[in-house]
Amino acid sequence: MLLGLNIFELTLPLSDPILRFLVILCIILFAPILLNKVRIPHLLGLIIAGAIIGPNGLHLMNRDSSIIIPGTTGLLYIMFLAGLEIDLADFKKNASKSIVFGAYTFVIPMTLGTLGGLYLMNFSVPTAVLLASMFASHTLLAYPLVSKLGVAKNRAATVTVGGTVITDTLALLVLAVIENHSPIIQQNK
Repeated sequence: MLLGLNIFELTLPLSDPILRFLVILCIILFAPILLNKVRIPHLLGLIIAGAIIGPNGLHLMNRDSSIIIPGTTGLLYIMFLAGLEIDLADFKKNASKSIVFGAYTFVIPMTLGTLGGLYLMNFSVPTAVLLASMFASHTLLAYPLVSKLGVAKNRAATVTVGGTVITDTLALLVLAVIENHSPIIQQNK
């Protein structure tokens, strides 16, 4: 007699946390192996697999906190690894270049995003600025590949890490200012 077969609810999107965790673990294990055969980097393979099982693909899983938190943790871990591998003497030597790179990669998307939000989408100023800050921040998603190829000690990689720290800090600052000064957001609290 098969008593234990009905312990999992097999409806889509998956709601059982054990099945969700099993699917994620299988993707983490098998996606890099399969995509390595077609010479797609592991990190890109994981992103492709996530897009396939997500709400805009096969809709096996919803995008909720059980997916967002590990993803954010992974991005923070990548930035932590980048910080560990960076040569501080080279970082200090290229600090001005990092500041200029970070400023440009923040100000240009911030300006264009705000103008686009205001004039193309007819958003309010706080909404347009918040949308633009999302465009202005970036992450070191390709850093594991750069590190694996051995170019993490290159000046361009060092400047990029420094610029990313600046853009992310500025984007968080914009988020804090908008959150504290926007009457629309204050009404929803």
